[in-house]
Amino acid sequence: MLGANPSGPPSLVRKSTASFFYFLEIVFPNLGCRLAEGEICTGYEAAIDDPVAQLLSRYFTVSVPSKARMDHSPGELEGEIDFTQRDFAVEYLLVPERVKKLEGQLAVLICDVGRLGDCLEKVTVLLGKLVEPQAGTEDAVVKDAGGSKPN
Repeated sequence: MLGANPSGPPSLVRKSTASFFYFLEIVFPNLGCRLAEGEICTGYEAAIDDPVAQLLSRYFTVSVPSKARMDHSPGELEGEIDFTQRDFAVEYLLVPERVKKLEGQLAVLICDVGRLGDCLEKVTVLLGKLVEPQAGTEDAVVKDAGGSKPN
């Protein structure tokens, strides 16, 4: 019988409740504190462990108001990112896939720029060959006119 034991759980609950109300009624007002009215949260948090966030959380705080925050609690939860919006958590989880896609696109772009450089080099060589014969005809035209070629 739980009620028969004076130091059983019901007795402890009564004592702790009495202590709590004493604290609220006597100590809080003397400290200038006031409790706000609470409400039950209907939201949720999705937590993602991230080694980069774990490293960053040692030195500074990163948060996106009403979307995500970095957990600073020491120990196991250090570096955990808490998301309050599901879409934001999904976007965060898709980042590695997007980075890999971006790496592929960048490799293709580097290849295209290399080919463009080769083509421009060929065009420069062709333009150089086209300009050389015209320089020779300029000399002939200047001499036929009786002038001297400027240096």
